Amino acid sequence: MRAASKRLLLALTLLLVTGCQTDERGLGVNATAALRAYREHLDRKPTRAQTERIVAALSPEQLNDMGVLYEREGRLDKAEWAYQHAIWRDPRFAPAYVNLGNVLRNQGKSEEALFRYRQALNADPRSFEAANNFGDLCAEQRVHVQEAIAHLAPLTAQPGPHRAYGLDTLGWLYHVRGDDAKAAAVLESALREASPEQAALLIAIHEHLAGVCSALGRGRDAAAHRAKAQALKQHSASAPGPQPVGRPAEAIPDKPG
Repeated sequence: MRAASKRLLLALTLLLVTGCQTDERGLGVNATAALRAYREHLDRKPTRAQTERIVAALSPEQLNDMGVLYEREGRLDKAEWAYQHAIWRDPRFAPAYVNLGNVLRNQGKSEEALFRYRQALNADPRSFEAANNFGDLCAEQRVHVQEAIAHLAPLTAQPGPHRAYGLDTLGWLYHVRGDDAKAAAVLESALREASPEQAALLIAIHEHLAGVCSALGRGRDAAAHRAKAQALKQHSASAPGPQPVGRPAEAIPDKPG
């Protein structure tokens, strides 16, 4: 057996027995040397038959994890390829739809991203990430707002590790719908749920509350929230190390993401 084939076989063995880990961004991702070896092997442009054999040996979760690694490197075309293969392997695997939607959104393809988030919700109506990201993009684009609320509101009614993110998104959806009193109440709940370590999320909530309070004619409260957001931004800019992300865009609780 050639050395390259031996290395590939070893990588496959390791990949199949290695568990997934959760990183600092909340992503369930298999970041082992085995997975990187597979990705690097594919990067060397094997033949079509070789690629098909390699991909056939990977589970949807492993293909999804490979996509996460590509995405973090900014290689969105490769990430899209991996997520799509995960979907072809298992059309009911919601995390891959969510992550593919994230890639499309980053590419400015909003309608295609919304379609993928809807597919994730069809595959798993309880997917918080699908509902949250669908709602966030709907609020940004000011489209399908009522549909987004219908998906997200039930999922924010229960406690969970990312509930504050969902409440922030839901509150802003209510604002876009024109229900600022309800938006303020939901955003205040998001503020109570968020932890001090979630600086980027806290900034977003304060900024959203500033906008909602302004719409309600509560100028003093709006100014106070803007000041808190600015203070958090200044503190985050001076803090060492990586800054927290604003939304759990790829975080998939209990599943590789």
